[in-house]
Amino acid sequence: MKDRHLSQLDGIRGIAILIVLLGHLLTRNFGLGIGKLGPLPPIGVDLFFVLSGFLITNVLLRAKSGNHFFRNFYARRALRIAPLYFALLIFMFAIANHRLAALTFDDQKLHWQVFALYLQNLYYRQASELGPLALAVTWSLAVEEQFYMVWPLLVARLTIRNLAFVASGLVFVAPIARVTLPVFGYDPYINPLCRVDAMAIGSLLSLWLWQTKPSDAQIRSLAMRAFAAGAAGEIVCHFLGLSHVMSKSFVALMFAALLALSLAWEPLARILSVPPLRLTGKVSYCLYLVHPIVGALVYHELSGSSLAMKTTRSLLIIVLSYSAAMTSWAFFESPILGLKRYFESGRPSTKLDSLDEVSSASLGPISRTSRSA
Repeated sequence: MKDRHLSQLDGIRGIAILIVLLGHLLTRNFGLGIGKLGPLPPIGVDLFFVLSGFLITNVLLRAKSGNHFFRNFYARRALRIAPLYFALLIFMFAIANHRLAALTFDDQKLHWQVFALYLQNLYYRQASELGPLALAVTWSLAVEEQFYMVWPLLVARLTIRNLAFVASGLVFVAPIARVTLPVFGYDPYINPLCRVDAMAIGSLLSLWLWQTKPSDAQIRSLAMRAFAAGAAGEIVCHFLGLSHVMSKSFVALMFAALLALSLAWEPLARILSVPPLRLTGKVSYCLYLVHPIVGALVYHELSGSSLAMKTTRSLLIIVLSYSAAMTSWAFFESPILGLKRYFESGRPSTKLDSLDEVSSASLGPISRTSRSA
């Protein structure tokens, strides 16, 4: 894997947000509203989690030998995630609620303090309890923040070998949690223990690359075998009726294979590096947070049910969401990210040098809200 700016990772993130955005437009009432599309719309979040685990592990390994490990990591994470997230919370709880009918919710049931502490996916047991889509999508940010609170502690204290053992254990914990936690009333879709396998698989890929420093041919070989194993497992689970337990693990394995292949196969890297995908990936965080707000507001104003009206709404939502996301990137997110220069994340030391931490804000991944996204 040659040293270079890995622009294909922006493209992968772009694909992930497009899965979510288009999935919502196809299934939600503010879009075409054609109903469920099986597992397709929700898998965008699995891709975000895999990418997040991969990139964050690389960032932590790169910074491990430097000074102020925890201060720098958490400061950089806060600069990337918190400003836009808290802007959303202020807008929803202090401005929109009870003022904009399309975004009004029951504030006796939804507490801003819970969201501010990234505890909504634990305090509320079911996705259906998270309120309107504009707030419900934040469960995935909570999952990532919970991962960020624990994983750096382990990276700082364990060897790569032991980290690999822990990550492998987490891959097995998630399916068990998806079986047991629903018995106690917890929705396995939003619970962190039920979703940790995707981030653990991404982390394992990063650890393998750091430890073995494989050639491109070795990466391609592993990627093809991993993808085949994931696809075979997915098929077997479908016929055995175990998809609700194992499907997310096998999907994450296939996404990790795609990620690995993009690092070592130039044709795929070029495809993923096309400007529209890279742009989409760059603004994906805001795009993820803003499209439910835009969708609700547009639907409130243009609520017709004809195919022409649904199509018009969907196109308008895309245009307005992209416009808001690009404006946010230019005038809000980028200036704040400039403050990262005061918190250096560590000197590059491996062939993964070019993975900058901006890429690791995999977005606060993505939504399913109820079961349709």
